[in-house]
Amino acid sequence: MPENFQPATSASVSDQASAWFARLQADDVCDEERRRFQIWYQAHPLHAEAYEKTRKLWSLLQMPAERVHQRLQTENSCLEAGDQEIRRRSADRVVNSPVAGRRNMHWASLGCLGLLLMFAGWHLPGQLQNWRSDYHTAAGQQLSVDLEDGSRLTLNTDTALAVHYGDSLRKIELLRGEAYFEVAPNKSRPFVVDGGQATARAVGTAYGVRKQGDELQVVVSEGTVEVAADDLKASVHAAEQVDYREGRLQAVAKLDNLDALAWRRQQTVFHRQTLTNVLQEINRYRKGRIVAVNPKLAERVVNGVFNNGDPEAVVAALTTTLQAKALRMPGDLVLLY
Repeated sequence: MPENFQPATSASVSDQASAWFARLQADDVCDEERRRFQIWYQAHPLHAEAYEKTRKLWSLLQMPAERVHQRLQTENSCLEAGDQEIRRRSADRVVNSPVAGRRNMHWASLGCLGLLLMFAGWHLPGQLQNWRSDYHTAAGQQLSVDLEDGSRLTLNTDTALAVHYGDSLRKIELLRGEAYFEVAPNKSRPFVVDGGQATARAVGTAYGVRKQGDELQVVVSEGTVEVAADDLKASVHAAEQVDYREGRLQAVAKLDNLDALAWRRQQTVFHRQTLTNVLQEINRYRKGRIVAVNPKLAERVVNGVFNNGDPEAVVAALTTTLQAKALRMPGDLVLLY
């Protein structure tokens, strides 16, 4: 294992595993790519675990996927019989080689599997959290809520939270996602955001909290917030940030800007981030997924400001900037290569 290796978050590891699995099924995979896969697979136990989960899901869902594929072939044959001229013209515009045709059919099969994987792996946990929540948003949505005490909540994309107000405590349970809290002052009723592993306590202030798995990030724009995890506490002031990750509370960091809260103006800002990390963030705003199939492409560094409200513009910007190609699959799945 390299000395400077840092395991990626669970979400990015899952995307990498899916991308590797898809790539290894391709007819044109080379020995160098297989070698790079082995390096990735052995680099950290989380990589092997994520890949084996993907492989097992393939085994479980291969039969349903094959049935969908056969149905698509049958429907396609009927369309060909009834509309050969339109098919011929479309084929002339899209592809002219038998090899490319076989590859397109291969990617279509993977697209069927992708739909099943997305439903089983992504939607069910989120739906359970939605049932527990008082307020939630879908991918790409935002929601502002005025509470009875005068506080205001703004939920970002794919977020769920529950409100627990009592006589002595105002508690928000952040089940997943990200929200911005503008807290009405009330010293006798502290305002606490509970992220499971850590809490953020304020009296009158404004701050953002993001929960991703067991990790929590708190960014303060006004006032002071006390963040607690286990027996540790940290006072976080305006233009400061603190993270809870790897099972412990990290040191408070001063911020040069509040780009972490750029989502409030429908933007995401990246400074020298790998494409893998960029896609992990962008995918939060999409119903489907964008996956970098080529490992070398996934390691490319990206800078820029993206409009969260225009997913197609994001894809266009990435393909232009990185000189990559995009293959769109059913279920809003986009493969970059």
